[in-house]
Amino acid sequence: MAQSRPVPVRVTLHKLFPAEFLMALAKATSAVQRVRKVNPVDLFWTVVLGFGVGRQRTIAGLRRGYEKTTGQTIEESSFYDRFTPGFAKMLKQAAVRALDLGMGASRTLQGHLAGFRDVVLTDSTVVRLHDLLKKAYPGARTNHSQAALKAHWVMSVSGAGKHSVRVTPGRRHDGPVFQVGKWVAGKLLMFDLGYFRYQLFDCIARNHGFFLSRLKANANPVIVAQNGIHRGRARNLVGKHVWQAIEGLARETIDVMVQVEFKRRGYAGRTSSGTRLLRVVGVRDEATGEYHLYITNIEPERLPAQDVQTTYALRWQIELLFKELKRHYHLEEMPSSKPEIVEALLHAAIVTLVVSRTLLEAVRKELGALADRTPTQRWAAVLESVAGDLLAVVLGSARQVRELVHRISTTMLHEAVDPNAGRPQLLQAVETRKHAYRVRVPAANHA
Repeated sequence: MAQSRPVPVRVTLHKLFPAEFLMALAKATSAVQRVRKVNPVDLFWTVVLGFGVGRQRTIAGLRRGYEKTTGQTIEESSFYDRFTPGFAKMLKQAAVRALDLGMGASRTLQGHLAGFRDVVLTDSTVVRLHDLLKKAYPGARTNHSQAALKAHWVMSVSGAGKHSVRVTPGRRHDGPVFQVGKWVAGKLLMFDLGYFRYQLFDCIARNHGFFLSRLKANANPVIVAQNGIHRGRARNLVGKHVWQAIEGLARETIDVMVQVEFKRRGYAGRTSSGTRLLRVVGVRDEATGEYHLYITNIEPERLPAQDVQTTYALRWQIELLFKELKRHYHLEEMPSSKPEIVEALLHAAIVTLVVSRTLLEAVRKELGALADRTPTQRWAAVLESVAGDLLAVVLGSARQVRELVHRISTTMLHEAVDPNAGRPQLLQAVETRKHAYRVRVPAANHA
């Protein structure tokens, strides 16, 4: 593939985090009082891009990466001592800035998703920590990991909205962490069963948003109406509970309206009850004969029953994001029992993710017509392979790194492109109805 010009990696990263901004942030957060042997800007980029130095992310490995890139020799204890609460705060604020700037260019949703302002996913991922951190970050499974943290992520699929991350102890339940408001208007929200609450669904609907969730096995609302007409001697499902209604059914899909009851959030010591009319869609698994049931407030005209299951497959994108963070950016490797080091490395991984997406957008601009063939998982592996060289490019002078930039660009532009031209990315596959839903769900307990 001919290359007319190199990817502007150095300009792109310096624009994302200018040295002047990083120095001012370091002083504002007390990450540095005065610049001595370890420059806070160099330290920042070492922690953000140093994940590619070795097979595992360790403080010693980061120190070696710092020494190799800057040409300075520093004592282990002196480097270790730079991981202060102030430095952790600096990285946290840098992560907030990075997420606010976005994760690449936004795109307009297509196909049956075009009627939504955005598709928003939320989920959490657990990171195991040193057992000595069990008081600060108690884990949910003390027999497996006494200490753990959760990173609760809100993700914009189209890129039109902002991503956000909240960090809690691993014992914290997902549901109460996720808050909705006016920002959900016109957007489709999807989540797993950890967020299943009728109160949440009602709040999304009252704010003019939409949601799509699996139906819990212990949620058994009464059917009050059927959507569509079934020919022949079709069974009437009205008045039956959902799980009992589907027993013995052979339809490819079911599409019904149900009425749910729930307790509203208490106010001034008082609580009240509420009801809402929602839609349940079931898609029959040909292999098992079981129905995959989904609950939503989206009208059949906006999202036909045959598109519900495929649309829910988009939720896999946030799982891929967590996989990227852990496999390529070493999120799970927390080699310390000091909270400030754990927090620094956690937020450094978030910054790395945004850096990755920013560089991917720069690569896509250079690739032109091939831009659609650059899946993020493939790109993450490419970035990991050149991270050490990227660190040298960011910290070196323009004259020193000119040849290195050309070499990195060649690697990026060649390796980022999926050689399988006919394989669409997940969002494209869902929009064009080409996605084949292959998840096999265990039979639910209908008791």
